[in-house]
Amino acid sequence: MKIWILVFFPFLSLAQVIPSALNKKVQEANRLHDPLSIAKQFYGLPYVSHALSKENPEKFVVDFGGFDCVTFVENVWSLYRSKGIDSAFLHELEQIRYERKPISYETRNHYLSATFFQMEDRGLFKQVIPPAFRVLAVKKVEFLSHYLASKNLLITIPTIQLMEKNLAPIIYVPSSDYSQITSYLKTGDIIAFVSKRKALDYQHVGFVREIKGNFYLVHASQDRKQVCQSVESISVYLKNHPNMIGFNVFRPEYEQ
Repeated sequence: MKIWILVFFPFLSLAQVIPSALNKKVQEANRLHDPLSIAKQFYGLPYVSHALSKENPEKFVVDFGGFDCVTFVENVWSLYRSKGIDSAFLHELEQIRYERKPISYETRNHYLSATFFQMEDRGLFKQVIPPAFRVLAVKKVEFLSHYLASKNLLITIPTIQLMEKNLAPIIYVPSSDYSQITSYLKTGDIIAFVSKRKALDYQHVGFVREIKGNFYLVHASQDRKQVCQSVESISVYLKNHPNMIGFNVFRPEYEQ
């Protein structure tokens, strides 16, 4: 199911944004105070890479038919916060996806580090792991501007470069220290994995789910090509993905 919605959402009264069946699950999730029950509704849907606009004009995309890791997280969070109200969902999705208005390719949060900083600044996310467990990443994040440099697209590359220059330093928990921080984790937290690549901030993101004392990853998995819960624990997942040197954990403010 794909729904493409233009920036100003002029026809909310003419069409339902959140499908009825999903809307019922969103309202049930709120009654149960269980955001990840929304995530479960998407299990088995395909992993879809590069789902958003490739250049300007930027379209505000709402697509419940498949996700990449980022759009999966932002949709689950926005749906839960909306309590099933279409206009609220669109507002929440816009504020997690974009830095500011007007909506354009350049104002989208292309890097997760920008998303996390913005959401922390607005009091909507908070860092879970104390600073004592974290180290500074040695990075110069410029992956996107380098990628775009050879393309002939309707994108203002100097604006992208300025955004990259203004990204906050990345401080993270090394993968080898995971066992020391599990007492801080809880179901519904967002865990983001820091990339080994010097030009990129994060490699992947998903939700934490605790089951009988073990923690698993609920995510849109590029490895398994679908939305799912990881078979292995997050501890094993980290060992199996050496291209991810560490992680950060954020606790979303789910309730409005």
